[in-house]
Amino acid sequence: MEADLHRELVEESSDIATIIDSDGTITYVSPSVTRTLGYEPEELVGEVGYEYQHPDDRDAVADAIETIQTNPDDVQVIETRFRRADGSWCWIEATLQNRFDDPDISGILVNSRDISERKRQEGQFRGLAKEYKTLLETVEDSIFFLTVESEDTESVFRFERLNRAYEEQTG
Repeated sequence: MEADLHRELVEESSDIATIIDSDGTITYVSPSVTRTLGYEPEELVGEVGYEYQHPDDRDAVADAIETIQTNPDDVQVIETRFRRADGSWCWIEATLQNRFDDPDISGILVNSRDISERKRQEGQFRGLAKEYKTLLETVEDSIFFLTVESEDTESVFRFERLNRAYEEQTG
């Protein structure tokens, strides 16, 4: 019963469970890889995972693997781009654990999830922050932000941020 439960949890999870050997060869990948990346598990077993990593991310992945091989109790979390079956790139967050001493795993356990939407939103927020900063630095009108706090029976106004134009106009 317990083995069936564990198998079902792995097979139905939206996260991808992968086992790789010390050379990065994939020895197991859970069925959720099909939903997330478009591969059948059999297509990836026996393949070297680095070949599917974005070239700009391979060094970070190699460093994480080296770290957990050197420090078996360490856990590494990395963000990397992985090539989908259709050739597009997907951002994934991968948690790597050294499980060579576990006879059932005997390798590096990698739990991955698609974070493409989060990365897209982070990019949008960086763009908005850049626009906001540009606006504050270039507008000629005074702009300031206040925090209003209630203290006892009165309100206290505190400047949080102001632009150069406000400083120039008010001294």
